[in-house]
Amino acid sequence: MAFSYWESKQWISDRDLLIVGGGIVGLSAALRAKTLRPDWEISVIERHPFSGGGSTRNAGFACFGSATELQEDRQSLGDKAALELVRKRWEGLQLLRETLGDEAIGYQSCGSVELFLKGFDSSIQAPTDDELKDINRWLQPVTGEPSTFKRTLAEGFIEMNAPAIADCIASPLEGSIDTGKMLGSLIQKVRNAGITIINGCHVKGVRSNPNPQVCIAESDAEGTWFDAKNVLVATNAFAKQLAPNLDVTSAPNHVMVTEPIPGLGLQPTVHLDAGYVYARSIGERLLIGGGRHWGLQNESVIQKRLLQTLHRIWPIALDIPISHHWVGWLGVGSDRMPIHSILSPGIHAAVRLGGMGVAMGMQFGNEAADRILKSPAK
Repeated sequence: MAFSYWESKQWISDRDLLIVGGGIVGLSAALRAKTLRPDWEISVIERHPFSGGGSTRNAGFACFGSATELQEDRQSLGDKAALELVRKRWEGLQLLRETLGDEAIGYQSCGSVELFLKGFDSSIQAPTDDELKDINRWLQPVTGEPSTFKRTLAEGFIEMNAPAIADCIASPLEGSIDTGKMLGSLIQKVRNAGITIINGCHVKGVRSNPNPQVCIAESDAEGTWFDAKNVLVATNAFAKQLAPNLDVTSAPNHVMVTEPIPGLGLQPTVHLDAGYVYARSIGERLLIGGGRHWGLQNESVIQKRLLQTLHRIWPIALDIPISHHWVGWLGVGSDRMPIHSILSPGIHAAVRLGGMGVAMGMQFGNEAADRILKSPAK
């Protein structure tokens, strides 16, 4: 089905910037570009009715990486590049909080713990005291704290099953957010700036012909090509559909939330297995997710294993039903550094957040907008 003249003219045609993807990165890039160029006409195209991808399907962690996750980053990227990656996460979280406000994003300064469970099937070992000291030394230029992480006793955390926990590394610097409130606040800010958000449309392709063009369709229709002066692909996990040569792959993460547990207090966010499994409280509910590194394809098997882990940590949840179960998609690749790429003249991509979209999304979107404005299409 073709778009009407009115639809095309009002919302899609003659855009100075068309952004594909209405998650944190895309919306932040739109807001930044509009702030720097108030005269620009900007539209954001999003196929999902809410936001899509990982922006409303994450677990709401305001985190920069557990101790063992950061150890893995140092080994794979080297100390300098890994520290720059942590800095992006750290500064990105501060930017998100400052731009939208803690109340608007439901921020809670609950701290975090990395747990090492007894009998847990994992090759990840707790850092030694010397390793922890070295991690803290390495991180201090970013966090400003001499002890970002410290070994602690699990008995200090109410409702957690301390006898099942072999070791516990805590950080007071991490927190949690309400993902829905966060994205709702960002959407409102973007709309108030005069930026158009179009939900429910699919982008079938991007090309330079020779100027930037985007093929947009309602649902699964054939699509219509529209000219734009600049295009940004910000679809993260799904970017390969539009740019097959990008080093980014979609990785599913299962997430489950329990029914309310009367009397459950605020819990620290929990990291396990170098961050591949994670859990937290949401009011009186508990959330657990992850497990993509297990290599399991059967959804019920993944769900069962996640639930077993949840019950090991919080036995109080043993007889509590699951109220929500969904899949969030991460954009991952050969390493954890995000990608900004010029696909062709006037067409940019800002993708591969590696599961750290909450932390890095806004800053990364700002950086993408800055690059577009510095090298606009001719």
